[in-house]
Amino acid sequence: MKKLILLLLPLLIFAKPKFNDADLKSMTPRYFHRNHSAPKLLGVNIYKTRQGRVYQVDIKVDRNRANEDLEFAYSALTNMGQYAKKQFNQFIVVIHSEVRGEPPLVCIGKAKCSIDCFIHQKVSYEKWYKDCIYFKEL
Repeated sequence: MKKLILLLLPLLIFAKPKFNDADLKSMTPRYFHRNHSAPKLLGVNIYKTRQGRVYQVDIKVDRNRANEDLEFAYSALTNMGQYAKKQFNQFIVVIHSEVRGEPPLVCIGKAKCSIDCFIHQKVSYEKWYKDCIYFKEL
């Protein structure tokens, strides 16, 4: 019994905490608010589609910082999403512009590829931007 406890103890100590969807939704605004350079968070949603589980944030961007704001949003999604009890298949950022009358832009990205870029640094930002995400208008 002691051997079993000694074998399992390191796993328990180094295991990442896992959060349910409600926890992630409530923690996301705090993640954005604690960083002064973060874009304004307009909403958070977690849902299922035919493609799988989706973690989505809506942000308002400054047109001079649109790329930095998109990068921050994806970094937040990957950092938070890696602690989900159930893995996500897609991360979506809905980008609302300050320009009046301009429709929101939707950035859809593969979760695994995004985590490989922002968390594990296995994929360069340029490769991620080119191969892992795509944009469409709402």
